[in-house]
Amino acid sequence: MTFGPAVGNVGMYVAREMLQAVPEDQRQSYLRMVEEVSELKYQLGVEVARQLPRLLAEHDPELVARYLEQVRDVADVGWKSGVEVAKQLPDLYGAPDESLADAYVQIVADATHGPSEDTETDELAGELETLERELREMEPKVKRAQELRTQLAARDRRDEKRRKHAVELASALPPILARLRPRYRPPYLTQVRQIASADPEASLEAADTLLDLLNGDRVSPEGAAEWVNRGLDVLDRNKEVGRGYFRLGSKYALEVLDELKEGLALKSVARVLKLYATALAGREVVIRSAADVDMAEAQNLDNIVLPAEMRYFDEDEKNFLAYKVAAAQGAGRIEFGTYSLSLDRISDTVSELQSQYGQAA
Repeated sequence: MTFGPAVGNVGMYVAREMLQAVPEDQRQSYLRMVEEVSELKYQLGVEVARQLPRLLAEHDPELVARYLEQVRDVADVGWKSGVEVAKQLPDLYGAPDESLADAYVQIVADATHGPSEDTETDELAGELETLERELREMEPKVKRAQELRTQLAARDRRDEKRRKHAVELASALPPILARLRPRYRPPYLTQVRQIASADPEASLEAADTLLDLLNGDRVSPEGAAEWVNRGLDVLDRNKEVGRGYFRLGSKYALEVLDELKEGLALKSVARVLKLYATALAGREVVIRSAADVDMAEAQNLDNIVLPAEMRYFDEDEKNFLAYKVAAAQGAGRIEFGTYSLSLDRISDTVSELQSQYGQAA
């Protein structure tokens, strides 16, 4: 016979010959009883498995149930005593005095448990049980406390690093401000403060970069503000990449700067160009912005129409030279009458066109 899945771990305690000694109709009940007792202690299951075949064969089911209950009672106070009781008790069931078995079980149980008046032991055991329960309840709190310590330690390290960079910024700003043009100081301070609030290390990079951008007129104060705002978006996503942006160490930072870069404004040099062109043309001329005139006005005899800003070159000096070249060309057209053509001056050409295409021509 082999043990099926329903037997569970009983095969560890029950030898084949033990099972064969049990009537076939009682074998499932036998295996179940052995398994229930073995849950208390492995050794207890082994001894009960040895004794049950004899009890099942010689006694009625009520005594077998009584046997298992008495074994459990003793095992509850001491499993080793329970094993010995399981071994000796079947012999006492055959004694003439039926009370011997009950008295035997009671004596062993009392001896194992100790005197009932030993209240101190009970109190100590109760206190220990309470403390163990409280410790189990505290375990999640202890784990959470450790997590909080770790997080706070990490924050403290970040704060220490932040304070270090703040000290460096405090040292670097005064000489930078001394070099910055006075008109750029208010917007410069606003932008640096905004970056410093987000990341002092990035503000150290930005402090030098913004000085060069503003002093070199590479961007206007408004352009600098937009450049900083885009950099803050990058910084929010990745600190290291954002710091690279503010020191112009990324392709994106240069692309944004090129997008925002403002050339030389015509209005800032229009008066000089007017004097220059007037001298070349030998007559009063007007410098007009292409953004302010339409095509008809552009052909006015006295107009020189130029772009609203010149940003072909990185340096304003070269952009101004480009303006001068354009103004000189315009002055030449005015001087030599490019836009003052009269049909009377080409009457022969007009007559020829009329004869070929009709009077409408």
